[in-house]
Amino acid sequence: MTRHPWEALRAVLVIAHPGHELRIHHWLERARPLILVLTDGSGHTDCSRLAATTSLLEKVGAMPGRLYGRFSDRQLYEAILAADMDLFSGLIEEIAENLARAGADYAVGDAVEGFNPTHDLCRLLLNAALNRHADLSGRHLRNFDFLVEGAPQRCPADDRTDAIFLDPADAAYRRKVAAVQRYTGMSADVTRLLDNFGPEAFRAECLRPVRYGLDIGDRFAHPPYYEGYGAQQVAAGFYDEVIRFRRHIAPLADQLMEEPLQSDYRAHRRAR
Repeated sequence: MTRHPWEALRAVLVIAHPGHELRIHHWLERARPLILVLTDGSGHTDCSRLAATTSLLEKVGAMPGRLYGRFSDRQLYEAILAADMDLFSGLIEEIAENLARAGADYAVGDAVEGFNPTHDLCRLLLNAALNRHADLSGRHLRNFDFLVEGAPQRCPADDRTDAIFLDPADAAYRRKVAAVQRYTGMSADVTRLLDNFGPEAFRAECLRPVRYGLDIGDRFAHPPYYEGYGAQQVAAGFYDEVIRFRRHIAPLADQLMEEPLQSDYRAHRRAR
């Protein structure tokens, strides 16, 4: 197996929900990154799927970070609706600190797709954390995203030169399929991906260079998918209010752009 230059570099993976790592399982095996997960993946069921990700990480030799399934989906939805900038600012600082402690050379995280507000929030937090890390360390880490819902090999032509493409060999692909089949709590997501893309839904892997910051309104069609789906969930009684891009996510992104560095974090980093 050819060893690529990125395999000698240290990576941090930041995802919104446990299970997203299945789409880049072969990269996970080869990069063995530090992994940060915002939520426990419980959705409206209050049933965590974090244990399945923990088991997967043990098998591939990747390590969980300190930020690992800390919130339920309900808690993070409520924070978005409340525009809880203290919480989000703290998460940015914590992600930046994890990047520094890991000695990361590059970061990978969910792409903005307009599918789920927590996915898009995760990308906003990671992009902001990379800015913080660069401000404090003078190091600009490479930044990649991957599609959680889209076609796995989709990559804009202008980004292909700098993207990381993986096409697992048969043995690696069988390990990936086995990991998908073992993973509990993801059957609906797996079925949706197979319906959309067929048996190749989990074959190719593409990490795409991120060239956008916190202004994400042009990265998906409006209204985003999650508004219509959220309205259905509210009607079903699972949630009280629909998260909307222009009312909740866009103002949050604007505030993140203006958020100053926390003084205690600056002092801590200078003292290291």
